[in-house]
Amino acid sequence: MIQLFQQRDFGNKINATFQYIFQNFRSLGLSLLYIVGPVALVAGIASGVMQSNMLKLIGESANANTDNPFYAFQMLGFFSSPSFWLTALFSLLANVAVILTTYAHMKVYDRTKEELISVSDVWIEMQPVIGRAVLISILNSIIISFGFIFFFIPGLYLAVVLSLSLAVTVFENADFGVTWNRCFQLIRDKWWSTFGLLCIMFLIVIIIGMVFAIPTTVIAFLTGAKILPDISVVWLMLGSVVNQVGRTLLNVVIYTAIGFQYTNLVERQEGRGMLSAIDSIGSTPSQPRDTDEGSY
Repeated sequence: MIQLFQQRDFGNKINATFQYIFQNFRSLGLSLLYIVGPVALVAGIASGVMQSNMLKLIGESANANTDNPFYAFQMLGFFSSPSFWLTALFSLLANVAVILTTYAHMKVYDRTKEELISVSDVWIEMQPVIGRAVLISILNSIIISFGFIFFFIPGLYLAVVLSLSLAVTVFENADFGVTWNRCFQLIRDKWWSTFGLLCIMFLIVIIIGMVFAIPTTVIAFLTGAKILPDISVVWLMLGSVVNQVGRTLLNVVIYTAIGFQYTNLVERQEGRGMLSAIDSIGSTPSQPRDTDEGSY
């Protein structure tokens, strides 16, 4: 049994992330498959259609007059096409679904102290916050984007701080204002710790995720090299589905790590795990706390 609300140093947070995923591989995997899978599938199909339209447009422009004044308008029209916006919408929903499924699973795990968690338990836990989580994700993206566009460093700072927002939303059932205030409160003096953890986890996910990008990359290469000039949309869809679903589900590694950073920060400031251990004295043995994370 893994104690969630426990102080952990940098290495222990990474170890706890993979330990939690492997220990709960069946229940967490089924939850991701049934809850996230359908949304990621639709995102993959929309992405395949979008890539097919893009390749078709590029092919037409290559065969047409390079001085065609309407080419720029055609490219702008592509970014306003239904396939582009459907891909963006369902990619966002799939990512939010992964986040909520991960944190809901962790919350049920912490409450029940059981490893056998059903998909229905996770779904019931995440249902009340779905709309709020989507809205917070959109607002976070807008705020962070403005930060990056006008001042890169504030954008980076906000991206790290707000990475905790949906963990706060799920674990504490907080509203908008409370969620953002809570993020700044928790991350105080621990921004670099969170930034370092995110960098390591993103790097791991990017390296592993290259496997899922192989089908799409091969198809795009064969098309660009004119080896497959009349490639079917079906093949693009299949490659895109493998890529989209695989990378989306793989993001559970990142969000599990953020979940452990959230519980670590809460424990440091509030001692929730210690209080729970004190309450359980005489009924269950408490687990020893790890050493302080030092400069992190």
